Amino acid sequence: MQAQTRDALHVLDWIVSRHVHEYLDTAGRPVGEGRAATFHLVQTEMRTCPYAGSRYHHAKPMNVSALQEMPDWPQVLTMLSWFSQRYRTRRQGEIQTADDLGQVTSAGVFLVDFLTLRRHQPLHSREVPLLIAGVYKVCLGLQLAYLQERFAEETTLTPLPNAAGFYQYLEQSELLIGEAEVCAGSPAMILQAYDAVVGRRSVRREDLPPACDSLDIEWDQFDVFADSAATIWRDLVVYAIRTPQFCPHIADPRLPSDIQDRLNALLERRATELLEAQSGLVVDLARIALGSVGPADPIAPPEPPVSRVERKAVAQTATAGRTLAATVLSWLQRVAEEDMRNNQPVVADAVESQLAAYDTFEAAVLDELNRNLTRVMQSLGLGSPRELTASALSQVYGRTLRDWDDAQPTV
Repeated sequence: MQAQTRDALHVLDWIVSRHVHEYLDTAGRPVGEGRAATFHLVQTEMRTCPYAGSRYHHAKPMNVSALQEMPDWPQVLTMLSWFSQRYRTRRQGEIQTADDLGQVTSAGVFLVDFLTLRRHQPLHSREVPLLIAGVYKVCLGLQLAYLQERFAEETTLTPLPNAAGFYQYLEQSELLIGEAEVCAGSPAMILQAYDAVVGRRSVRREDLPPACDSLDIEWDQFDVFADSAATIWRDLVVYAIRTPQFCPHIADPRLPSDIQDRLNALLERRATELLEAQSGLVVDLARIALGSVGPADPIAPPEPPVSRVERKAVAQTATAGRTLAATVLSWLQRVAEEDMRNNQPVVADAVESQLAAYDTFEAAVLDELNRNLTRVMQSLGLGSPRELTASALSQVYGRTLRDWDDAQPTV
């Protein structure tokens, strides 16, 4: 990605699509290892896992090459402690919940993005230090912990366990077994990494590994970038989780039951098409958080609960431009002309009363997205971006409810 193309939409796509996976570290390995499209082009030794527990002699192998090229382990632990210390200082609190764990480890994930996207001395492929790539891989693994709890709405987070309890949780949840391979980190490495994140070790800037000096990292700007990028990810995942709750379903006694059934069948079929067409890492993570391998049920209660992000929205019931209800009603006029001819006012009342909440929700998501994306761009030295519209959400997910009457997603 060249500097002149780094507008807000490109940066958003970079962050959520994890293009950094394709970057090579200084040893020539992709930062994303097996997640990278070029992984098969790199010589990699895979072995049967020798560690006791769920991974022992598992049918899926472990990536020995990535493990062998891990940088000096104490330096990785120092970086984890550094991220933890900076987070504790900003929040004036300890690492106690799954959200805290997710925020600290997201710093290790987004450091490589910051270094490759920043205007000042951006890293290119084959320039990513082994230390930064190693920290990325460790933190990316830890990000999988407690997903359902972290993305649940209005939940009380339970305190984190000690290192032994955390490792037991990983084993019981089979989080050490990936889609194609098992985690290559030894039990001792996992325990030490967790302790470094949740512990209270003090790290001075001069104690950081030598690789950090040559990278000339503006740590305060990085904190802004990492916190904002993590918030963007969270809000986009929550949007994907909550979208099915807004799929329209008509329940009005003024409408003949046979007509209502036919219209609801059409609405449900279209909602299912849109949700099943969604794709991308954000959608995948949302489905993992839901404990599901497929899209959520598109027909949900007609009164969705008010979320944290909605409370921040400006009091309004529609985004600038056409409402979703208007789009759905126009679509119904076309695909169910006969049923709509004498029942349009009743159907309009039912659809508009439900979908006004979606317009408010979408406006709130976009407000938060633009606010955090502005902070991301400014922290990178790229200036203040133009505000993104609902079409940006269609680009992230492939399809949204806003594409109800479109043959193809709007991008």
